[in-house]
Amino acid sequence: MENFFKIILEDIQAGYWTLNFPDYSTYVSVGFKARLGYEAHEIPDTLEAWKSLIHVNDYKNYSRLIEEYRQNKGKAPYSTEIRYYHKNGSTIWTVTSGRILKWDSEGNPTQMGGGIIDITRRKQTEEHLEVIFEYSTDAHLLFGKKGIIDCNKAALELLGFESKEALLEMNPHPAVFSPKYQPDGRLSMEKAVEMDRLAYEKGLHRFEWLHKRITGEEIMVEVTLNPVFINDERVLLVVWHDITEQKLGENKLRRSEIMLNETQQLTHSGSWEQDLVTGRNYWSIEACNIFGLEPRDEGPQTAEFDSMIHPDDREFYLNAIRDALREGKTSSLDVRIILKDGTIKHIHAIGKPQHNEQGRVVKLHGAIMDITEWKDAKEALIRAKVQAEQAAIAKSQFLSTMSHEIRTPMNAVIGFTHLLMQDPREDQKEYLKTLKFSAENLLVLINDILDFSKIEAGKIEFEEVEFSVRDLISNIKQATTQKASEKNIQLKLMIDDDIPEIVTGDPVRLGQILTNLVSNAVKFTTKGKVTICTTLISNNGSKTTINFEVKDTGIGIPKDKQDSIFESFTQASSDTTRKYGGTGLGLTITRRLLELQGSEIRLKSVEGEGSVFSFDLSFGSSTRKISKSKTFHKMFKESLKGTRVLIAEDNQINVVLAKEFFRRWDVDCDVAENGIIALQLVKTNDYDLILMDLQMPEMDGYETTEQIRKLNGTRYKELPIIALTASAMLNIQDKAFVIGMNDYISKPFNPDELYSKIKQYSRHFNN
Repeated sequence: MENFFKIILEDIQAGYWTLNFPDYSTYVSVGFKARLGYEAHEIPDTLEAWKSLIHVNDYKNYSRLIEEYRQNKGKAPYSTEIRYYHKNGSTIWTVTSGRILKWDSEGNPTQMGGGIIDITRRKQTEEHLEVIFEYSTDAHLLFGKKGIIDCNKAALELLGFESKEALLEMNPHPAVFSPKYQPDGRLSMEKAVEMDRLAYEKGLHRFEWLHKRITGEEIMVEVTLNPVFINDERVLLVVWHDITEQKLGENKLRRSEIMLNETQQLTHSGSWEQDLVTGRNYWSIEACNIFGLEPRDEGPQTAEFDSMIHPDDREFYLNAIRDALREGKTSSLDVRIILKDGTIKHIHAIGKPQHNEQGRVVKLHGAIMDITEWKDAKEALIRAKVQAEQAAIAKSQFLSTMSHEIRTPMNAVIGFTHLLMQDPREDQKEYLKTLKFSAENLLVLINDILDFSKIEAGKIEFEEVEFSVRDLISNIKQATTQKASEKNIQLKLMIDDDIPEIVTGDPVRLGQILTNLVSNAVKFTTKGKVTICTTLISNNGSKTTINFEVKDTGIGIPKDKQDSIFESFTQASSDTTRKYGGTGLGLTITRRLLELQGSEIRLKSVEGEGSVFSFDLSFGSSTRKISKSKTFHKMFKESLKGTRVLIAEDNQINVVLAKEFFRRWDVDCDVAENGIIALQLVKTNDYDLILMDLQMPEMDGYETTEQIRKLNGTRYKELPIIALTASAMLNIQDKAFVIGMNDYISKPFNPDELYSKIKQYSRHFNN
């Protein structure tokens, strides 16, 4: 039987040994010698040989243990851990047991023996676990039935404890460090108990858990539970891996993906990537939707995508791709695509190359945007713009034609009225005054419409000339005095004495603004007075700012209408136009003229009590004094004898009217009914100036002027040509100057203006 057990121990390479007393002869089994890497004959069966096998740090203690055991005549076996040297120099851990096998007649031990079991692998595992336990960045905790047995440094840091003693003193269950309720809605204690059961029943178990540090800060951990045996006790090894940042990153990435997908859906744009090495394409969901494709892991292959490009755009698209690859730069292009159902879409594609370490382009990535709606809207806007421009041209042509057609007969009406009023019969005076008033009112209406059109077109220009504010306002008062007297209302003028005599600005536009306000005040006042006030606000030597105010005691303006009266074609009430007349454009023009000069119109009004319109306007300062001798207009014109004028005009009424004025001023004149005749007369006669109508049959005034300027001779280049036009449109005037005309007179012409122009350009009065 003894030999039988020896054979078994040899086969499993477990060892056994014997030690005899008093000679200390020793035997170590062949199997254990082999475990240490030796053949049986390499280690003799002596005590010295056995001592050489035991680790130097263990032999002394082991020898003492055997001796004490022999002296005490122990009968129960002992067991201890002993290290042995392997032939290759490594260490073999064993559990070596022993007991007394034989005694002499006096009861003294004569032989001891025991077994040797190799536990090297277990010891190495324990050492590894100890290193991992102590130095791992994950939290490791050992839980027994009563709570925490041990933990590593990482666990203290994760849970927020300063020391292991502090943690062990609390000796908590894992649930203490979790929030009251877990994400699945169960109490943390319930979940902890369940996880413990699963770990013990199934072994290794892993799950995610939301915990709290001792400070209350929430952390997300991945928990691994593994039941292990320590000192024959089954305990639970709990590993907590902090995944808080990972979860935050995952949540952020998930939110980014959601936001990206939603943004792409809202903007009809998608992202794409083309791997030039593998040939694979990757498209976002919206990119697939744009092309009418089912969302999939990979986008369409290059050939499939290229086939969807509109045939007319394919070459342009391929060239753009080649350029992007060659230059290695970001590029963009607009192309059309054709979907499988035949629908045509416009897309805007942006591509950016990605280079490898060698500088070679290995990928293209970018974005695709569906711009079909934008393209359609743009084309609609272009069509609308073209239509608007055509409408504007038609409107301009219409206004120019209407201006000419209305002003031409108005020229005759006002001109002949002016002539008749020079020496009328007593029974004609009242009729002529009414005719003159009606004609001038009609002209004001025409001018309002034309001025409004010019303001809308942005073609209003402001002059910078010297003038007297006092004289301008006095003339406006004088021109309105008759109308005020007819209504039996007072017209008062109050001018600040500190206002400079001469300022620099546009007297025509200022006069237009004040005339409009004063005329309105008189028109809408039935009793009381109208007051025109001017007050100096500041004068710093280079700029003079003046406040203008027109106050009346008229019908007033309701509060709810005070903003709308400045809108186009609007008056305070529906019956205002019927009762008082007017276009409803006067205040609109006034406001826009002030705005274009950096000012604004202000209104204070009480219905039934009157209104006050006021504004501030700045002018350039001037030190020049006004000549008093020239402030009064001469009633009678001096003779212009010796002056010869050519009238190129096809309207016989205008010709008769002009010739009558010329007769009174002693001016000689010839008449040409069209441009061809005018050109012939210029070649054969010497004129001081030409009054050139712009719209004539055969050859109009523009072409006639061009032909005259082309004639050989200095006198043809310098001959004064004054445009005679019934159109007040600025583009007509601009064109006249470009063609080579020197000046212009608008129909119906003012006799004083006509006289001044003739005198200005006549050679007899400018030498």
